[in-house]
Amino acid sequence: MPVSKSHLCRPIRHALLVLGLVAPISIVSPASANLLNSHNICAAAIQKVERAQKSPATLITAISQIESGRWRKSEGAVLAWPWTVTNGKDGRFFPTKTAAIEHVRSLKAIGIRNIDVGCMQINLLHHPNAFDDLETAFNPSANATYDARFLNKLFGAHKSWSEAIRRYRSSTAKFHRPYHAKVEAALKITRLGPAEPHRQSVIARHLAKRVRHAKPNWQRRIRNTLSTPWRLGRRRRCMAWYSPVTRKRRHDERACRRPS
Repeated sequence: MPVSKSHLCRPIRHALLVLGLVAPISIVSPASANLLNSHNICAAAIQKVERAQKSPATLITAISQIESGRWRKSEGAVLAWPWTVTNGKDGRFFPTKTAAIEHVRSLKAIGIRNIDVGCMQINLLHHPNAFDDLETAFNPSANATYDARFLNKLFGAHKSWSEAIRRYRSSTAKFHRPYHAKVEAALKITRLGPAEPHRQSVIARHLAKRVRHAKPNWQRRIRNTLSTPWRLGRRRRCMAWYSPVTRKRRHDERACRRPS
């Protein structure tokens, strides 16, 4: 059965629970091994394509995470899933390539053509000549290669990778602007590493703590008065009023006033 994008695969969760309860047993079935290894298929193929097509570092990886990414707890990161099929708002992760192909055929049988497939979610309606058949469409290497060539074509037309990313999603601003922001965020994580979100959360908590423990307003005023040079100068002129030599009370009172 297909798995919704919004949920983790239940068989994987069940398998992890069993392994946790029965630790001495380390036997993994061939089907489970194939399922676990599928998480690395897209990543391995995309890395080769990025080098071959000379795309910007990790750009295609970031796009794949937006298009077909699913959270992988053991890796601590979002990884693209090769057997992903999306029809409108209905996006599904299938356990095998065969199941994904059968689902696409069933959609075509009822007249649905707007279908995204594979690691990069290539649309079969808008790119009818991208692949010879569905077997090739779900091949991670072929899927990523077509994506890289399409991005390079957009870059050649617009002379900007940012604009190429936007046009990759849509030519309409209300669609491509949010998409570009998502890709930029994913690109930052792929370049800085999976620990970047944790680092940002630690910084945010630290800043929030500083705000909570900030000194009261009157303490900040005293600190600013004692630390700002021009305030010190005005303070010295104010104190001159107490000297019996100057006797310039009116002038010194004006000097003591805070600037508006």
